[in-house]
Amino acid sequence: MLKLLIFEFSWAAFPVAGLLAWILFRRSGLARWLSAILLAGTCTFLWARFVEPRLLQVHRETITLPGASAGSPAIRIALFSDTHVGMFENTMPVSRIVRRINAENVDAVFLAGDITFYPHPEQITNLLAPLSDLNAPLYAVLGNHDVGFPGPDLSRPIIAAIEADGGKIVHNRAFDENIGGQRIIVAGASDLWQRKQDFGFSSGLPAEVPVLLLTHNPDTAYAVPPGFSYDLMLAGHTHGGQIRIPFLYKRHIPTQGPFDKELHVFPSPSGERLVYVSSGTGMSGLPMRFLMPPRIDVLTVHLPDPE
Repeated sequence: MLKLLIFEFSWAAFPVAGLLAWILFRRSGLARWLSAILLAGTCTFLWARFVEPRLLQVHRETITLPGASAGSPAIRIALFSDTHVGMFENTMPVSRIVRRINAENVDAVFLAGDITFYPHPEQITNLLAPLSDLNAPLYAVLGNHDVGFPGPDLSRPIIAAIEADGGKIVHNRAFDENIGGQRIIVAGASDLWQRKQDFGFSSGLPAEVPVLLLTHNPDTAYAVPPGFSYDLMLAGHTHGGQIRIPFLYKRHIPTQGPFDKELHVFPSPSGERLVYVSSGTGMSGLPMRFLMPPRIDVLTVHLPDPE
């Protein structure tokens, strides 16, 4: 497989870079120009393979929900997704993600799926064990890679590990929660590609309580029934392009909608909806990130004022 070949043999790029640097400083004319061009490309590859995947960033943003203002009550949440722990050893460790989130003193944590990428099933418990160290409640859904699209269906061991770590799986259900002193409905939809989404839970939700809808694929916005008025959807899946080559990366974002990363105002059949998309912390396909380092989103969400 190409991704494994790149992962295993990418160390060979270091001596290649050394040779090209030697030619650059020892030769002249065409050889120098060619070595400069090849060295630039090699260094870009080395950065994307060995450096950028380890540069964990925190992006902070304020979101004001419809009916709220800057003076309205607010909660502070962390969103991350697409950890893809398993195949690639250079993937951002869950332990580092947990430490950075704990340093932000958030009220709740949301994990938007694609937690694994071809791990050995017996590894899952240990890979996800650091989630138990979170200082805030965890809500999670699974993504397409977790449920077998593509890869093996690892739903059961992943769910078991997350619940053992104290997290709540919110597939096709809703929890009436107190987050940061505010009453919030935390709802969730299973992965879109699995074709098992069921929004039947939405019929019994209290109308006056803000609803956060967690899912993996932001294209779920097309599938939400018109009568389900959520306030903010939280999603992942796109990786922000992962290898974000200007003018080219959008062709490789796996979504049918306008979704890329961060906040989108989506004109759904039932009116405009807010959809926030995490660019993720891990990698699938190729073991590289470029101009899109792994990132946690910390969102201050202003809630609608009580009527």
